Amino acid sequence: MALVDSGGQAVAECVVVDARRHGELLAQGIAAVLGDAGVDRRDLGAVVVGLGPGPFTGLRVGIVTAATLGDALCIPAYGICSLDGLGAGERVAMTDARRREIYWARYDTDGTRVSGPHVSKPGDVIEQLRGVPVVGFGAQVHAEALVGLDVRPEPKYPSAPALVERAVALLGSVPEPLVPMYLRRPDAEQPGPPKRVTA
Repeated sequence: MALVDSGGQAVAECVVVDARRHGELLAQGIAAVLGDAGVDRRDLGAVVVGLGPGPFTGLRVGIVTAATLGDALCIPAYGICSLDGLGAGERVAMTDARRREIYWARYDTDGTRVSGPHVSKPGDVIEQLRGVPVVGFGAQVHAEALVGLDVRPEPKYPSAPALVERAVALLGSVPEPLVPMYLRRPDAEQPGPPKRVTA
């Protein structure tokens, strides 16, 4: 979470890496960032949220929080692909998709996304990614499967100020609906009809 001024500079930021406590930590983090910056939530001009790709629960918590803030404060809420927040310039941004897979996207020298987001097995994409710096926690988790690629140690995680920087071009426009990028079906599925039991 970060509060960014109209010039694009981060005024306050709170970073917590904990994949299982989104619901507990997000509201506290927002309050901490506003408090650190000495800003009231009614002073906000827009909300920016990462749309993923990512796990079902984490995305839902972030997107619902952003939509709620936007609605409550009557300000726009903009969604950005979370991989766009992993650095600048030519690169492949990669996060861990679990199940021995990665979420990834490729960017050109201007930092424009030219491919993705995708979900793949790490070994299936090595030839496509040779010669391009690879960033993100997913590349570090799957380093053994990515031998031969230019894996960089930083950045590991998407940056909130970088996501806001991507959203600057959208300011003043009507926001698109906040639709999460899951890239695959959730593990939980609705049960089928009950089995018929006859005597």
